[in-house]
Amino acid sequence: MTENKKLENIKIEGGENTPEIDFDFQTNIYKVSGMSYMEDVRAFYDATLEKLELHLSELKDQDVKFLFDLSYFNSSSSRVVFCLFETLDKTAMAGNDVSIEWHFDDEDIAEEGEELAEDIEKAEFILVEKDA
Repeated sequence: MTENKKLENIKIEGGENTPEIDFDFQTNIYKVSGMSYMEDVRAFYDATLEKLELHLSELKDQDVKFLFDLSYFNSSSSRVVFCLFETLDKTAMAGNDVSIEWHFDDEDIAEEGEELAEDIEKAEFILVEKDA
């Protein structure tokens, strides 16, 4: 299936408790960074992730890179990240080259990423330690 129209890139500035979102649908490079501990996770993420999931479901033989650079996230945000990992893994199973970079600066965040990645079968998971 080919896309009839190109999706507009999504750029949301990070706030005190919301992450920066930078989704480039033309290059298939996606980034979530900062803090994620808002009260209504669904209100913040749902529309954006719906567009992402639709776009990814239409890809074939593409390179997809997703960068997570979260310094803190709550359990509700963790569920969102887990669902994103599942979506990215499905995208890889559909014949795309998917890499997930998990940036961290402390062991707790590294362990969170490793735990979230345990169910990944096809996508490549890469731990990236930030410079101190």
